[in-house]
Amino acid sequence: MTPARNATASKQALLDAAGELFGQHGFEGTTVRDIGDRAGVDHALIARYYGSKADLYIAALVAEATGDQPRREFEGLDDMVESMVTRMDENGLGPVMQALIRSETAGPIREAAQTHMVRRMVDPMAAGLQRRGVDGTDLRAEIVIAALIGISLGRALGWFDHLKTVPREQLVPLIVELLSGASPKP
Repeated sequence: MTPARNATASKQALLDAAGELFGQHGFEGTTVRDIGDRAGVDHALIARYYGSKADLYIAALVAEATGDQPRREFEGLDDMVESMVTRMDENGLGPVMQALIRSETAGPIREAAQTHMVRRMVDPMAAGLQRRGVDGTDLRAEIVIAALIGISLGRALGWFDHLKTVPREQLVPLIVELLSGASPKP
């Protein structure tokens, strides 16, 4: 095998082992050494491929929730709103969202979930705004994503009668229209 194939196989083996062990023993009951041993690789590779045990935990949760679906890159506000509303409607609160909102979430897991959310949602939004020459891109992106998360939580948890029952094909364009003021179009 080539080194690239070994790296890919090692990374996947760590992810698979982590998923199994976290499922059996939880975050606190699983050590990085346990994960490395189960994967058949040096546990130090966790830092190289994932950053930390908490980052690997979030990666394992996301992998479990998405199965074999490829990671989707967001191209703009429309795409992000459609994806988030659809995901919440079809799957409810995902593991990252749960890690962010549950009070019992351990600090390192919450931090890893926040990092994941920023990398997947805030950073792409800010980059898109910057390409269009908008000022204050980071703050604007955070405001848009916070609003979108609030809308999604309100719908998923049934906080508001109209929000929880409006068909997705009506909701998505309305959200985009309302949030586009915080995310100006070119």
